[in-house]
Amino acid sequence: MDERPEQPPEGKLIAEALARSGISIRQAAKRAKISYGRWRQIASGYQNVSPGSFARVRAPAATLARMASVAGVTPDQLTGAGRADAAEILRTLTAEPDDEFGAMLGMPPDLSREEMRLMLAYRAGRDAERRGA
Repeated sequence: MDERPEQPPEGKLIAEALARSGISIRQAAKRAKISYGRWRQIASGYQNVSPGSFARVRAPAATLARMASVAGVTPDQLTGAGRADAAEILRTLTAEPDDEFGAMLGMPPDLSREEMRLMLAYRAGRDAERRGA
C-alpha cells in the first residue's frame, strides 16, 4: 500500500488519552508490556514495510486492552471506537474479583486479587481469539 492508512478510531482515542495523561509513549509501552515501536504502530494504525510502503496494523484485543488501561481509556470509550472485543478484556482487567467469584470460576483459593485479574484477562483474551475477534 503506497498511501499511509488513516489512524483508526481506537488508535486516536488511546493517543489522545495518553497525551492528556502526561505519560510518555516509552513509559506507557513499558507498562503495557509491549515495545515502543509496537505501541506507535498500533496507535497510528500502520507500519512501514519499505520506504513509501505501508501495511495496516490492527492490535490484538488483549494488547489494545492493556494499552487502554495504561492510557486511562474506559471500556465504554473502546466500545465507542469500535473495539468491543478489547473493551470486554479491559473490563476484566479493571474488575475487582472476590474469593467467591474466583471459586465460581475454578480458580485456586490462594490467588491474590491481582493474580485473579490477570487470569481473567488472559481467559478473556483467549476467548476473544477463539471467536476471531
